[in-house]
Amino acid sequence: MIAPESLRVLADAVGEDGLEEHAPLSLEGAELSATLRPADGEALARTVSALCETGLAAVVRGSGSGLGLGNPPRGAALFLSAERLSGIDELDEVEGVCRAAAGTPLAALREKLAGTAWELPLDAPGTLGGCLAAARTGPRSLGFGPPRDVVLGIDVVLGTGERTRCGGRVVKNVTGYDLGKLYIGSLGSLGVIEAAWLRLRPRPDCARRLELAAADFTRACEDGLAAARRATARAVVARADAGVWRVEVELAGDERSVARDVDELGDAHGAQPADAAAAVDLDATGDALQFRVTSRASRLARAAGLLLDAGASLSVQPGLGLLDARFSAPSPRAWEAALAAAEAGGGAVRLDAAPLAVKRERDVFGGDPALLPLTRALKQRFDPHGVLNPGRFMGRG
Repeated sequence: MIAPESLRVLADAVGEDGLEEHAPLSLEGAELSATLRPADGEALARTVSALCETGLAAVVRGSGSGLGLGNPPRGAALFLSAERLSGIDELDEVEGVCRAAAGTPLAALREKLAGTAWELPLDAPGTLGGCLAAARTGPRSLGFGPPRDVVLGIDVVLGTGERTRCGGRVVKNVTGYDLGKLYIGSLGSLGVIEAAWLRLRPRPDCARRLELAAADFTRACEDGLAAARRATARAVVARADAGVWRVEVELAGDERSVARDVDELGDAHGAQPADAAAAVDLDATGDALQFRVTSRASRLARAAGLLLDAGASLSVQPGLGLLDARFSAPSPRAWEAALAAAEAGGGAVRLDAAPLAVKRERDVFGGDPALLPLTRALKQRFDPHGVLNPGRFMGRG
């Protein structure tokens, strides 16, 4: 239970209707009995400062679609929600940039851009802040690039309550730009994203979807890489279906270039038109384990073979060097295979979904000892009181 005096301090800081007490909600072992919903950046900064004052820690959340990512929270007492930090502050249709608050649903951003010459180059569910904090990517990241490349500027409230701004609305405004990239993928453990300037992408004239059948993974990987190298390639995903590997391809661009690539992929690789969009989710639920392994393109087949031999179901994005592996039940062999695949591929591993007991045993980020001093030093610098997502990031920081 949260002490009444602490609740009063938090209520004063977050502002009218910003504090909700509720029955404890369990999140991976943490019992969270209140939710803070600041309505603007100033209220967010006051709220984080009040957390420092009261010594209470919070789990930062957006839509809640990514709450399963990261290690289990440690010692958190309440949620800090960005849902009221919502809205598109500015949209420049000439320059192709926009500024949106962190709690803005990505679906709302896409809807806003639907009648313009621009599209949102973020292929993920949930809110803008959640997407950036988790650096979430989907199959179209081949054409869009990773989230850090979309962000021109970002406003963040640090764990001290200090409001900071990195970058701005144009690429030439690079003051603090690299520091801004530090927050993307840090799971809200260093600061709470308030808003961001985004670089939009010109909307393509047309889009076509193809499917290639392959006899085995090696051939699927070769065909997938060939498709991914096309100038119009936006999404390429390879996965097994009833023992047959299929490569799903989405091409987008001007009509002439797309038509040329469709014809050439058909002639060289037997690609056929397909109705379904390329997808990557394996829907890990219950006792399933789901890993994301990164690999160099030249080592994909070797990394995938280790995962397949261990009994994993795979969805692979050859152009991005990503393997999403799902194991139907926890086992030491699954972890060993994921770590071995990352080593063989020259990449890294992250456990994206698992039962709580498994996540308590191991760091879901693989626990690279060489990185732990750095991540702990960053946590101490940006969140010295440990009030933001304690325990969730690499090294349980």
